[in-house]
Amino acid sequence: MFSKYLILLFCISVSVSFSQQSNPVELGKLETGATISFVRVAEGEWGIEVLGGAAPRITQKLPVRIEVFQKEKDIIELNSGYNTIRKSDSGIDANAEITYRKKVVFHVHDSWSINGAVLSLHRKVDVVGNAPGGFNSSIVFMVDSAVNWNDVNCMVPGAIYGDPTYNGDRSPGGKLNYEAHRLLLREDMLPAPLFALSFSNGSSVAMLDPSPNGASTDEETKLVKKIMTDARFQFGAFGTWQKDENPIEFGFQFPGTISRYGFGPNAGSQPIWFRRFHPISQGVNHSYEINFRFGHKESFSDVTRNTWRWAWNTLKPAVIPIDIEQMRHILTDQLASVAGTIDGRTCIPFAIATFDTSQPQWNWTMSGMGFVSKNVECADQLLREGDRDNTERGKNMRRIGLSIISSMVNALHSIPLEGSGYDIRTGKPWAGEHQEWLAPWLRNATEGMRVLMRAYKREQSLGRQHPEWLNWVKSYVDWLILQQRNDGSFPRRWEAGTNKVAESTGSTSYCPVPLLVLMTEITGDSKYERAAVRTAEYVWKNWGEKELFVGGTSDNPNITDKEAGMLSLEAYLSLYESTKETKWLERAKVAADYTESWIWIWNLPMPVDADNAKLHWKKGVPVIGLQGISARGPGGADEYLDWSAPSYAKLYSYTKDKHYLYVARVLLHDTKSMVALPGRQYDMKGIGWQQEHWSLGPGWNGRGRGGHRFWLPWVSANHLHSITGMYELDPDLYQKLFKGN
Repeated sequence: MFSKYLILLFCISVSVSFSQQSNPVELGKLETGATISFVRVAEGEWGIEVLGGAAPRITQKLPVRIEVFQKEKDIIELNSGYNTIRKSDSGIDANAEITYRKKVVFHVHDSWSINGAVLSLHRKVDVVGNAPGGFNSSIVFMVDSAVNWNDVNCMVPGAIYGDPTYNGDRSPGGKLNYEAHRLLLREDMLPAPLFALSFSNGSSVAMLDPSPNGASTDEETKLVKKIMTDARFQFGAFGTWQKDENPIEFGFQFPGTISRYGFGPNAGSQPIWFRRFHPISQGVNHSYEINFRFGHKESFSDVTRNTWRWAWNTLKPAVIPIDIEQMRHILTDQLASVAGTIDGRTCIPFAIATFDTSQPQWNWTMSGMGFVSKNVECADQLLREGDRDNTERGKNMRRIGLSIISSMVNALHSIPLEGSGYDIRTGKPWAGEHQEWLAPWLRNATEGMRVLMRAYKREQSLGRQHPEWLNWVKSYVDWLILQQRNDGSFPRRWEAGTNKVAESTGSTSYCPVPLLVLMTEITGDSKYERAAVRTAEYVWKNWGEKELFVGGTSDNPNITDKEAGMLSLEAYLSLYESTKETKWLERAKVAADYTESWIWIWNLPMPVDADNAKLHWKKGVPVIGLQGISARGPGGADEYLDWSAPSYAKLYSYTKDKHYLYVARVLLHDTKSMVALPGRQYDMKGIGWQQEHWSLGPGWNGRGRGGHRFWLPWVSANHLHSITGMYELDPDLYQKLFKGN
């Protein structure tokens, strides 16, 4: 009893002495050499300071910030330093009390600790009393005033990767927000709740929510109201901003407030603010954790890789094993069942409703190569299944696959191509709406033809000859290399049937590289690989080295997106496998590190009050494995990247970096959570179906719904390639990954 009394007396003494002394109280040192200290501020309270090491001086005189909503135009800030600080076994406990209208007291309890290069905060706010309106809290740091806005590059997964030029003017990470010196993003729109700032001297600081919740309501996620108060809001917002000529600030607010610019012809020139609060009610649950990682001697690509892996290792995304053989069987059956034939021409329709309807989609007779239509890729999967299955089922799949390919070759026989697809009703280029979808895109044609040449090699090894396949592709690539410009680049798109450039940017010059490398392997003519090397060097110098991966999604303008990284990864890997030059492997790693940062690695729940029957993504189904699509609309998600499961397995084989194998597992298993299976059909019209995309972030659809409920051929093609491509790469590794191991 006496010893307990002494301990208690000591703690009281320490607390009292810290409340009276003026000397800094040191929390500890980071691995970077910086010291974290609590310092007296002019008002007699405690602030916090990060000083030393490579990072600029980072401070906050008033670490406790409470924002109180009274009326729409009556929002006040109640900011404070800590009243008391006390050392504990884990770090420093800091407390503050803020009184509001003499009726309410906000008791703020902060626990600070250090682990290596990471500074951690656990905050709990207890409300005593009740009042109308709402409140939120935030932790904000201020950067040394010597640092200018243009000295900072931000990395926010799926949204911002340094240069905002290609993010879209009105996107959260786009030019308008950047020029306003204001970048704010809610964590429920991000693949990981992560926000990093990279400084020009090679230092960095990143914020991570290590235990995200993300809960919200259906109405809230649709952003129908600018101001809402609800205790069920359990999401925060990250950001960095600079007001006028003041120092740059960065921090986290809970619940999260954001501003965003509207889209469309009637969109205004000013941002719209969406403010979220908890009720000022005694007993309301208001607590969160934020970790701050400090880096040094890091390039921007290092920051992307290192902060993302920090988030990955903290959140530890679960791999939920599926029955891979069942999935392969179901998906190929579904593909074969939707094939359509008109006048001897066969295709996989461009889009089909996943719900029961007697009305076909208006463009179902569109048949295209690559990107979203992926008819050649679908045919390849049917041919593979035909080789695996000797029954009538397999023979039928082979017939369908061969017919799809011959129909495509016959319809697009003229070079320059009149399009990257055609109308199976006529056997001619699509003449209906959205002709640009089947325009002669560099990506669409070269992506489909690469798969066709791989099928050609496989068929040839089995004694089956298809000279018409090779002749068609060779005539295209012979034309293509004549379009290569002096700097090594290729245009993104041409006018139909001509050499006239329709979209001149060279941002997608990564697309033809794997096909060109393969053509040298097949024909023995080195001119194709020489062209591949030239264009890959151009891509790296002008885009990849700057952490710019742009233009992959053909139906978007030249936008930062996931698929640009995916295709760049394949380009660099193909050259490494052909030349064995390590520079291509290093560049493949940069592309891979960028691309995986679009994968959702935390489990965001569907709205707590949503009607599950009206949700497209169902309650209780993990969202881990989904990926963001483009920086233009963070929060939109699909499963396109499961195509790259074999590429990440290759990287593991070449580098022995087990992290890449972990990524491959996630892409193999977790990307198929919404495929309709026996006993798990959801509201799909049949087994094997899945809609194309969903929205997770806040927006007009609301969380858990997509812009449409259609299936597109890429869905099944990519799911299947993650399986068959893995087996083709390494049957032993495939067996190891079969159960998620």
